Amino acid sequence: MKHDARDSFVRYDPWLIEEAVFLAVGGQPEAKRLHRERSPLYGITNAEAREQAFQDFHRAWFFRLGLSEPIEKALAEQPLLSASVKSCLVARAPGKREEGAELFVNPDPGLSETDRRTVSIFLRPESFLNPSALLTFLRHELLHIADMLDPNFGYEPALPPAEGGPTHDRLLRDRYRALWDATIDGRIVRRGWAPESLRAERLSEFGRVFPMFGDESKNLFSRFFDREPHTHAELVAFVLDPKSFDDALKAPQPGGRCPLCGFPTYAFEPETLSPEVTAQIVQDFPRWLPSHGLCRQCADLYRARQSSANAARRLPGSDLV
Repeated sequence: MKHDARDSFVRYDPWLIEEAVFLAVGGQPEAKRLHRERSPLYGITNAEAREQAFQDFHRAWFFRLGLSEPIEKALAEQPLLSASVKSCLVARAPGKREEGAELFVNPDPGLSETDRRTVSIFLRPESFLNPSALLTFLRHELLHIADMLDPNFGYEPALPPAEGGPTHDRLLRDRYRALWDATIDGRIVRRGWAPESLRAERLSEFGRVFPMFGDESKNLFSRFFDREPHTHAELVAFVLDPKSFDDALKAPQPGGRCPLCGFPTYAFEPETLSPEVTAQIVQDFPRWLPSHGLCRQCADLYRARQSSANAARRLPGSDLV
């Protein structure tokens, strides 16, 4: 990327640049040269001019040391991003947990779609000391942004509220993030941007947030990690009703609630009810299906009801048919 294009699109936090430069040259032969070239700047009497001179000096060394290369490379790999946002700010992150990339949208309706959008990348100065790891991290983060900008992905900033309240809202967010990360890192591995070992990390996270799948986790995880494309709507559907994607989990599970009486049961009745009993249940519960199962008590109740009806039909003078 040329300097003129870089200056117009990517902006760097001066304090981040300064810290990264001093960390990069610490203990290196370049350190003496840096301090020697920097010392005369203290002689500038005008405070504003002196500050600007220090910023220009550190910026020049930042590019001279190649510290910007992972950022420039990762951005160049996402043409949709550079075509869809006005600018990118690279700023200092206070800690490792705060590192990442964010898309910001100005609500001003008078601006164009592109002018309303900016991307901020938050990094610690020490992250520049490992350019390979930084590039992998940036590729992951910027693919999140690219998905958000891609109309085919159809990103929405908010998930539907969970029926269980705030605690379940957090669970949905964790599950959505795990799925989205799996789709992104799958692409990264297929492009040769990260080692295959990344798959095991994402599979472990998938199993943690979707413990109900057990041995089926690998097959369902592969649906997201090994295939593309995916959409926001697809991820949300899986997060809201994961059981609907696994035939084994559609069957009633021990400890679940009977769909008729609502009480927990560890003994669901097998799908061996007679057509007459099934018809009686559907008459009372129109949305029930045999595959939903029912507890043994409810099954016995409907069998007894059917037996009583059959016996009544055999009584002399009965009007039942």
